[in-house]
Amino acid sequence: MIKMTKETVTIDGITLTLYRKNIKNMYLRILPPDGEVKVSAPLFMSDREISDFVKSRKEWILKNQRKIHENDINAPLKYRNGETHYLWGKEYTLQLISNEKIKHVVIDEEKSVMYLPIPKRSTIEKRKKILNEFYRAQMKMAIPQVLEKCTKIVGKAPSEVKVRSMKNWGNCNQNKRITLNLNLAKKDPICLEYVMIHELCHLIEFNHGKKFKNLMDRFCPNWKKIKKVLNE
Repeated sequence: MIKMTKETVTIDGITLTLYRKNIKNMYLRILPPDGEVKVSAPLFMSDREISDFVKSRKEWILKNQRKIHENDINAPLKYRNGETHYLWGKEYTLQLISNEKIKHVVIDEEKSVMYLPIPKRSTIEKRKKILNEFYRAQMKMAIPQVLEKCTKIVGKAPSEVKVRSMKNWGNCNQNKRITLNLNLAKKDPICLEYVMIHELCHLIEFNHGKKFKNLMDRFCPNWKKIKKVLNE
C-alpha cells in the first residue's frame, strides 16, 4: 500500500502543496486555472533537498504561472459539484444528484443550478456523456426556429442540419448538409444564429474569400463582434 502525506508549504515565496509518497523521484506540476504548484517527493527525502529542488525551478514555475494567467487556461472539467457550466450563455453551478426517477439534466433558473443525474460509480466520461446529450437535445429544440429565421435572411436552405461534437463550430459540405457543434448550446443564442448564417452563406460561396465576407456583412452586419463572443 502506498503511503502519502500532504501539507501546504512556502519555499522562497512560492506556496505549494507537497505530497510525500512511496516514489523514487520528485515531480513538479503547475495546474490551471490558478497556477497551483504541486510537488510530489519520496517519503524520506529531506526538507532541504525539496527546498533546493523548488528553488532551482523557481524561474520555470513563475514563467508557467504567468503563461497560465495570461492565456486564461482553464482546468479540465471533472463534472463534479460546484463546477461552473453554461447553457445559452448563462452560468450555472453543477450539482450531482442520484435519483433513479430523474434521467435528464434539470435546470433551476432561480438558483442558477444545473442538476446532473448520475448513476452509481459514474466516471467523468459517463457524466460528460449525460451532459452532452442534454446539450444535443437543447440544440435540436433550438435549431428549427433559428433555421427558419436564417434561411429567410440568406435565401438558401440546407438539405439537412446535424448536431455533433466537433472541433469547429460548424461546417457545410458539398451535399448542402450543415453540421453544428453541440457546444453552441453553451453560448449566447446569438452565436447559434451567427454560425447558422455563416454555414448558409457557404451554400452561395464555399470558401472564406472576399465574396464570402461580403455576404456575411450583408446578412449579419455585426458578425465580427459575435465571432469574438463565440470564441471567448
